Amino acid sequence: MKTIWLSANLLGYELLKEAISLNEVEIGAVITLSRDSKTKMYDGIGIDEWKKLGIPVFGISRADESIDLMTKLAPDLIVMCGWRQIVSKEFLGIPPLGVVGFHPTLLPQGRGPAPIINSILEGFTRSGVTMFYADEGLDSGDIVGQERFNIEEDDYAQDVYDKVIKSGKNLIRKYLPLILGNKTPKEKQDESKATIFKRRDMHDNEIKLSDPLEEIYRKIRAFSKPYLGAYVKEGKKKLIIWQAERQDDE
Repeated sequence: MKTIWLSANLLGYELLKEAISLNEVEIGAVITLSRDSKTKMYDGIGIDEWKKLGIPVFGISRADESIDLMTKLAPDLIVMCGWRQIVSKEFLGIPPLGVVGFHPTLLPQGRGPAPIINSILEGFTRSGVTMFYADEGLDSGDIVGQERFNIEEDDYAQDVYDKVIKSGKNLIRKYLPLILGNKTPKEKQDESKATIFKRRDMHDNEIKLSDPLEEIYRKIRAFSKPYLGAYVKEGKKKLIIWQAERQDDE
């Protein structure tokens, strides 16, 4: 059973290493963003880093432009993780076992972009990772399994990211062999409970000192590394704040 890995970020890279360690899994190739791709990811992994894993690597701009390549590779399964683009029905139909994705929330809650950033900004105290079958919608396919974790009030983006990686590895170990054996569970998402995160733009990490302190604190935590950092602006100058501490008045 040949598996193709479609990913462009650190989460996908770490989960691939976990998959490689499983005897039941044969990784045929990695498909990632080409060097000239206009899609940029703050936690992105470049082609040269993927090649260090000793697996054939192909760079593309968009998944739907790689239909011919995917057809030639003839995968039984495609694993998609850290890939921002929604894929077409034609793409989804290539592997007989389907396309499996990962999303760093407990779907159907928190579909869509910037899940780690948005989870902190919105004050989530409980989150996790969902392994699911991709469909033509936005993170709306049948659920394979979920791993849960807490987001503590002093967790920064990297802390949550580390929890996501750990949870994703657990899902890989538990479910990937079952999927390849066509024995995986499937559970439809409850659309009545679905929420979609806001798409963030380049100015959302600016701190307004007039904002409530809790909102400012969440913003500092949410946009810290591996992201760009929250900042205060005065004229043309920016002060990036990577870390902060809340103190009660005496």
